[in-house]
Amino acid sequence: MTDPASNNRDGSANTSVTSATADFPSEFGLDVHQLTDLVGEYAVSMLDTAGQVVRWNRAATQLTGYDEAEIEGTHYRVFFSPERREAGRPERLLEQARTDGRAEDEGWRLRNDGSRFWVREVLAPIREYDGSPVLGRPDDSATESGDQPAPLRGYVQILHDRTDEYRRELELREKKALTESIFEAQPDLLYAFDTDGNLIQWNERFEQVTGYDPDELEGMNALEFIVPEDREHIGDAIDRILHDGDRVTAEGRVLTSDGDEIPFEFNSARITGSDGIGFGFTGVGRDISDRKARERELERLERLNATIRTIDETMVVAETREAIERAVVEAFAAAEPYRFAVIGQGDIAVASDKQPLEPRSWAGIDVTGADDVLSSFVDPPADGPGTSPFETESVQCYHNLRESAVERWRADARERNYGSVAAVPIMASGRTFGVLVVAAEEATAFTDREREVLQEFGATVGHALNAMAVRRLLYHDIAVELEFESTDDGDVCTELSAELGCQLSVDHVLPLTDEVFVYYVSVIGIDSERVRTFTDEHPGIGEVRHIDTSGDESYWEFVVYGPTTTSLLADYGARMRSQVVDDGSSSIVVQASRDVAVRELVEAIMETYPETELVSKRTVEQPVETRGDFRLRVREKLTEKQRAALEAAYYGGYFEWPTRNSDASEIANRLDIARQTFHQHLRVAQAKLLTAYFEGDTGVGRDRDG
Repeated sequence: MTDPASNNRDGSANTSVTSATADFPSEFGLDVHQLTDLVGEYAVSMLDTAGQVVRWNRAATQLTGYDEAEIEGTHYRVFFSPERREAGRPERLLEQARTDGRAEDEGWRLRNDGSRFWVREVLAPIREYDGSPVLGRPDDSATESGDQPAPLRGYVQILHDRTDEYRRELELREKKALTESIFEAQPDLLYAFDTDGNLIQWNERFEQVTGYDPDELEGMNALEFIVPEDREHIGDAIDRILHDGDRVTAEGRVLTSDGDEIPFEFNSARITGSDGIGFGFTGVGRDISDRKARERELERLERLNATIRTIDETMVVAETREAIERAVVEAFAAAEPYRFAVIGQGDIAVASDKQPLEPRSWAGIDVTGADDVLSSFVDPPADGPGTSPFETESVQCYHNLRESAVERWRADARERNYGSVAAVPIMASGRTFGVLVVAAEEATAFTDREREVLQEFGATVGHALNAMAVRRLLYHDIAVELEFESTDDGDVCTELSAELGCQLSVDHVLPLTDEVFVYYVSVIGIDSERVRTFTDEHPGIGEVRHIDTSGDESYWEFVVYGPTTTSLLADYGARMRSQVVDDGSSSIVVQASRDVAVRELVEAIMETYPETELVSKRTVEQPVETRGDFRLRVREKLTEKQRAALEAAYYGGYFEWPTRNSDASEIANRLDIARQTFHQHLRVAQAKLLTAYFEGDTGVGRDRDG
C-alpha cells in the first residue's frame, strides 16, 4: 500500500488507499477483474472521486509499466503529457464523465519509463443506486423514487492501446496525402497514342494547354500538335519509340488551337502488351518555357558581359572621355543582340528643366535618330510608362516597343527594327556624366539580371570618367583653382573654430570609406583640453588623438563621420588644396582639372554649405615633375649622413619582411656609428622622404625635419 503522506508523480498530495477504497463497498460486488472479463485485454482502472487510482488490472500494468502497488493512490493525470496536464485535460474529462455519464478521448499517454503510447480512452462514473453500483449515470440522474441524485463513488477508466493501429493509419494517411499532392501538383501533359500516332488518352492539362475540346482531341494525330518546323525530328522520335522500343526525350513546340507556340520537353516510351507486341506509346510533356527563357537570358548575359569586358579593356588605356564613350557605343552596336547605342550629355538639373540632351557619341544609328532616341526614352512622354533615369538614378527598360501603346515609340521601333530599350545612367559618387541608351532587336531583352549588370556597368563608366578627371588634375600642367569663403557650421572645422574662437588649418584628409575620414588638423591659440572637450562631445567626430604640441599650436587627428567638404569635392573630380579657419571664418582653396564642370561643382558646394561664396576663380600652372626631378629634390634635403643611413638600410636588407637581412647594430657597425645615431639618421631621412612625397613643395603641413 502507498504511504498516505507521500506525494503523487504529478506533484499533488496523495490520498490514503484505505480511504479511497472505502468508496467501493464490498457489497457492490463490482471488481476490476470482473470488468476485465467484459472488456477483454483492455487496461481497466478504478479511480476515486478525485481521480486517483484505486485498483487496476494486469493489462493496465503491462500497458503503462506501473505495478499496482506503485500506482495506487496516484492521480490518473500522471499518464498525460505535461502540456495536456497544464491545459487541464484530465480534470475536464473527469468533469465531463461526471456530468454526462461518459467521456471519451484519444491521444498520446505516457508510460512509467517516459515512452508514449496512443490510446482510445473511455471514462465513466460509478454511482450508488439503491445500494448497488451503477456505471455511466449522468450527474442529474435521480433514483426511481425521485428522491436524491445517485451519489458519485468514483470512475472506471478503460484504455484501448491503439499505438500500432494509429501509426499504420498515420502512415496510410501520409501516403495518401503524398499521392494526392503529386497528382494535384502535376503540371505536365499526360498522353497515349496508338501505333498510327492517333491520340487515345490524355489528362485535363492536355486540354488546357492545347485549347481543344475532348471531342476534337480524340483521334487527332500527334504531329498535329507540333509546329511545322519541329515535326520532322518529332516524327523521327516517334518512329524510334514504336519500331526500336527506345525511351526517347525530345523537345518541340506545341501548336495550340489559337496558333500559339509553347516549347515542351517530351519523355515517351512504347506501350507493350503481355505478348510483347507494341500497341502505341505514352509519355509526359513538360512546359519548358521558363527554361528556354532562362537560357535566352543567360545567352544575352554572356554576350552582355563579353561586350562589357571588351569595353573595360579599352577604358584601361583610353586617354580621353571621348575615347571611352566611343568604345562603349561601338561595342554595343557591334554585339549581336543589339541594334544601336547612344550616349547623351545630361544631368539631373538638365532633365528636370526639360532641356534637350545632346548626343555625345553614337553607333548603329545616325545623329538625327540619336537625338530622337535620347529625347524619347531619357525623358519619356507623359502618355508612356517609365521615368527618367536621372530621376530614379537607375536603369529604365522598355519592352515590346513594336506593339507599344505610345505611337511615337511604336513607329520608331518598327522603322528602326528594335523591340526593347534600356536607358542607363552614367553616374559615380553622386555625380551624373550622362546616359547610355541601348536598343535590342528582341522584344523582351533587358531582364532584371541584365538590368543589374547594366546598372553596375553605368557606375563603372562613371567612375572611369571621374578617375580620368582626377588624373587630369594630378598630372596636367593647367588646373582651375577656386577660392571660397565660408562661415557655414556644417563644416566641422568651421564649427570648431567658431565655437572655441581659435585658428586652425587642415593639413591633410585621409579617406577611410565614403563616409569616414581622418582629419589631421593644426589648432592655434587655444588650450588642448578645450579642443578635447569639443571633439568628445561632437556627434560627427569619433575617435580623437592629440598627436603633438609646440608652443601655442597643437596637432590633432580626428575621425570624422558623414559627408564632408573633401568627399563632396572628390565626387566632382576636385580636391582641397588648403583650408584655414580663423574664428569661424573659413578660407578654402579648391583645385580641379580643366574639364570639370565648374558651375556644377560650385552649385553643389553652395547648396550643401549655404553660408559659402565663391570669391575667386583662376587658372594655374602645375609644373610636371619627373621621377628624376623628385629624386633630386629629395637628395637636396638629405644630409650626407642621413643619405648614407638610408642607403645602407635599404641595400643591407633592413626593410625586408618578415625577417630582416640585417639588424640596426650590423648596419651601425658598417657605418662606424652608434646604434642610436643610426636610428636618428634613418628616422629623419624617412621623414624627409615622406614629406617630399606627400606634401611636395606646397608648404602645406608641419615641419618634420627633426
